[in-house]
Amino acid sequence: MESFLTVGRIPFLVCAPFFHRFLDNPLPGIRFLDGVPSEQNKRLREGEIMLSPSSSIEYAKNQEKYVICNRFCTSSTLEIQSVKLFSKYKWENLDKKNVHLTQESETSAVLLKLLSSLRFKVSPIWNGGENCDAKLLIGDRALREGSENKWEYAYDLASVWQEWQNMPFVFGLWIIRKEALGRGSLLENYLSETQISINEFKENRNECLRKWEKFYPHGLPQAMACDYYNTVDYNFGPEHEKSLKKFYELCGLSVDLNILEIMSNR
Repeated sequence: MESFLTVGRIPFLVCAPFFHRFLDNPLPGIRFLDGVPSEQNKRLREGEIMLSPSSSIEYAKNQEKYVICNRFCTSSTLEIQSVKLFSKYKWENLDKKNVHLTQESETSAVLLKLLSSLRFKVSPIWNGGENCDAKLLIGDRALREGSENKWEYAYDLASVWQEWQNMPFVFGLWIIRKEALGRGSLLENYLSETQISINEFKENRNECLRKWEKFYPHGLPQAMACDYYNTVDYNFGPEHEKSLKKFYELCGLSVDLNILEIMSNR
C-alpha cells in the first residue's frame, strides 16, 4: 500500500485557508497536485488523487466512490463573490441569449442552468465562446472581473440561491476516495492539520495571504482580497447538509450523503 496521500490543491483565493500552511511547511507523506475544480473532479474519479476540496456535483455523480469529510466545505453566508454571472441583460431577459460557461467548475455551471430554468424561467443558449451576452466566471477571475465593473449586471450565484431557497449554497465539499480510509492515521493527521491551517488563516489573514500570493499571485488589492473572506463559510453543518440535499433534489439526482466523522477539532 502506498505510504503517501495525494491531495488535489485548487490555487484559488477561496482555498487559501486550506493550503497556505503547507506551502513552506511540507507534511510527511502528503503530496499535492494543483488544478482548477473540474480538473480535480477528474483526478478524483480516476483515482489520481485521494481527496480534494472538490465540486459538490462530483460527489453526487460518483457517490459510490466517495465519502465526505464532516468538517469542511466551501459555501457562503451571504454572497460568495467568486462565482458570478456577468451579463449585458437582466437574468430574466436572457432567454435565447448566448451565455458562456466556464470550463473550470461543474457545480457552478449546473447551478446556473438550474436557476435559469426554475428561478428565472429562461432558456439561454449555452456556448463555449467568449463572444457572448453573459458569462459565468469563478475563482480569482470572477473577483477581478467584478472589480472592473465592465458589465451592466452581475449576479452572485450564492446570493440568488439564498434569496430563492433561504439556505447557504455549498459549492465545494472535501471529497475523499474510499481507498484513502485505509490510510487512517495519515488521513486523519492531514485533515487535523488542515483544520489548524484554517484556524491560523482566520487569526492572521493578512500574513497568510501575503504568503499565498508569493506562490499564487491573484492580482487584487490586499484589502479587497482580505475582505473577500468575510462571507465565505468553511464549516460543514446541518444547514449545509440540508442545502446539498435540496440542490441534488432539484437536479433530479438521488444521493445518499456518506458523511465521515474522521477527525476532531484542534
